[in-house]
Amino acid sequence: MELNPGKIFLADQRGLTETSVLRRYSTFNFEKYYNEHKEPFGHLFLCNDESVAGGKIIFFLCKEDSLQIFMPITGGIDIVANGKEFALETGQIQVLNMGKGEVLEISNPYQHDVINYLQFGIKTDMFLMRASEMLFNFDFEQNKNQLIEVISSPKLPFKLSAGIFAGREEVVYKMQSPNHQFYTFIIDGAFEIEGRLMHARDGLALWDIEQVELEALSNNAIVVVLEFGF
Repeated sequence: MELNPGKIFLADQRGLTETSVLRRYSTFNFEKYYNEHKEPFGHLFLCNDESVAGGKIIFFLCKEDSLQIFMPITGGIDIVANGKEFALETGQIQVLNMGKGEVLEISNPYQHDVINYLQFGIKTDMFLMRASEMLFNFDFEQNKNQLIEVISSPKLPFKLSAGIFAGREEVVYKMQSPNHQFYTFIIDGAFEIEGRLMHARDGLALWDIEQVELEALSNNAIVVVLEFGF
C-alpha cells in the first residue's frame, strides 16, 4: 500500500510543561517548548492537551490572530475572554476569535477533580465574527460509529468532526478539497488511519488527499478530525 504524504506526531514525543497547577502536552512548539520537527502544520499552530488541578486558574496569552478551539475531555472548563464568561462541559466545543496579545483566563470549576481538555489554534485573518459566540454541541452516545460533523460553517476556515467507535468499525472522511489539510488527534483507543497505526494522544497530518480511511482497533476509540486551509 502506497502511503499518502503525511506526518505522525507521537504522544510520547510531545513537549511537557508541568507545575502543581497544570500538566500540558504540546504537539507543536509552544512557549518554552521548541523542537525543529514540531513546526506548525499549515495554519494549525497549536494542539495542546491540558490538565488543570481542582479549583485552579491558568492564563493563555494568544501569540497569533487566531481561532482558539476548546474541547473538554474530562469535566468542564470556565473561560473568561474580554470580561465575558464561557462555561463548557463535555459534549461542547467553544471557538473564540482572538487577536494577538489577548489573554484568556481558564479555570477548573471543580474543587477536588482534575479536568482535561484539548485546545487547538488556527491562524486567521478573519475578524468578521468578533462579537459572535461560537458554541457547538455534540452527542457521541446518539451517534456511535460515525464521524459527527460538529463544526461546519461558511464563516469559519475549518471543519471539525469527532466520533466514538467500536473495534473494527470503519469510516471514510471525504475532504471538501484535496488542497485542504487534514489533521487528526486520537483522544482514546487505537486507530489505523491511511495505513498508519495511531494510539491515544497521537496526531497525524495528511495533505494532497481526497479521502481518509479510518478504522478503530479498540472499543470506545475516540478521534477528532480537523480539515482546514479553506
